[in-house]
Amino acid sequence: MLFLKSAICLTLIKIGLTMLPFSVFRNVFRWFTTTGRPEEISQQEIELTVWAVDTAANLLPMEVLCLPRALATKYLLRKMPALTLEIGVEINPAKQFEAHAWVERNGSIIIGNWPESVSYQRLWVWK
Repeated sequence: MLFLKSAICLTLIKIGLTMLPFSVFRNVFRWFTTTGRPEEISQQEIELTVWAVDTAANLLPMEVLCLPRALATKYLLRKMPALTLEIGVEINPAKQFEAHAWVERNGSIIIGNWPESVSYQRLWVWK
């Protein structure tokens, strides 16, 4: 069931990001992710959610990059406290501009990890 929710969520987010101005998308997303009270979620449930999002993203018939994956994870785990969506750029003057999105909980990346040889400078935090 979580896999199906992830696939639907990724598809709707991808459509929203494509069709809406980002400011409108952000307001709509904020409205959908606003919850009453936070809940603790087990590490196993977090890992299962990340697996479902990544697997669905890899199987959908469209390209689903890091931002929709991070947004879907943030939505599916929206009741978890201290969850932030981070957006940054790669620190490498020899390369072209490259942005990346990931989700953190208390400073630990739960989705969107990158190799140790790459370094990103955080530009924006979406709480």
